[in-house]
Amino acid sequence: MDSTVKQMLDGFRYSVNSYSASLGPNNEKLNRAVELIDSLFSKAEDGADISAITMDPEFAEVGGIMGTLASEPSLPAEEQSAGAAGDGTTDSEIPAASVVAVGYHMAYDALNGAAKESQAVYYERIFEIEELAENAVHFNTLLAEDRVLLDMSRIPLIESAEETLKQAETIFSPAVDHQQKLAIETYSEVKNGAELEFEGTKMAELSNVEHVWDALFIETLVLLPGCAQAIEAFGATDDSVAKLRNSHKFMADFMGITWNEVFVDPRFLLFWNNVLWPRVPAAKRDLYKVYSADGWRDLLKERFYDPYVADLPVPLSDPEKAYLRLWGSEYPVHQTLELLNSPPRPVIRKD
Repeated sequence: MDSTVKQMLDGFRYSVNSYSASLGPNNEKLNRAVELIDSLFSKAEDGADISAITMDPEFAEVGGIMGTLASEPSLPAEEQSAGAAGDGTTDSEIPAASVVAVGYHMAYDALNGAAKESQAVYYERIFEIEELAENAVHFNTLLAEDRVLLDMSRIPLIESAEETLKQAETIFSPAVDHQQKLAIETYSEVKNGAELEFEGTKMAELSNVEHVWDALFIETLVLLPGCAQAIEAFGATDDSVAKLRNSHKFMADFMGITWNEVFVDPRFLLFWNNVLWPRVPAAKRDLYKVYSADGWRDLLKERFYDPYVADLPVPLSDPEKAYLRLWGSEYPVHQTLELLNSPPRPVIRKD
């Protein structure tokens, strides 16, 4: 008999037997369920596989009956017995390990080729534990003591973090780098499933905040060169020029930041040199004879920024305004890269 079919039918039999004492030997639905399960066992012993069994009308019928047994009226307490239907199993008997292991077999059988290959090491260990276990309780105890379920969860997470970290080399995001390195370190040290879930949720929530914080920072500092780049790309329209002039005043008034301060910020330069500049088309580089990130910066300022603000007062930087907030504290703007590489996260304890 197919092992997965046997485990599934064992589970059906155990579930039905659990109603024997309360419903008694004369309950028609209970007896019909026992009859159907015995018939399915017989077919499985004759070679029927899981597809044939699950497509059999008797399988659907027994499933329907089992769903109604819980609502069947119980016998009076004095008439209930300790006996069970079917093979003489008592309602106090602990089910076999196969009864609770059936879900693992069905899950493994449902995996496709690549997933099945990657997950095989974990399921093979679970099936080894099933063979060692004396009963269902012992099986669950051995699983809890073994690291297989923990490894089944955490090792793919570690592998995913390693792959993400590798892919992130081209996006130059310190928030991503920190999160994935921390994930690898944290998941390598967790001791149980509860700790894995706690640490994973905590890291994800904190990281989500820092990703948004970093994105907003870049959007803010790119405002001045972004306005100049819009004029270069689309022309000096009334709207684009007005936006550049307003930003020229706003950034100095609001954050104490001028064009020069933008281009000394370590976090912004990481973005400008490695993300924005590489996206400047080759045709434009040839057009302006500019072949470096610094050259593109100077071109934008000299031809598409300065001429449109020449009649405005020269803005002054103000370090007292150039600050930002992260996790409840204030920091100088130019510490952003340092903060993202090692964020001052709040302490969140498990206890």
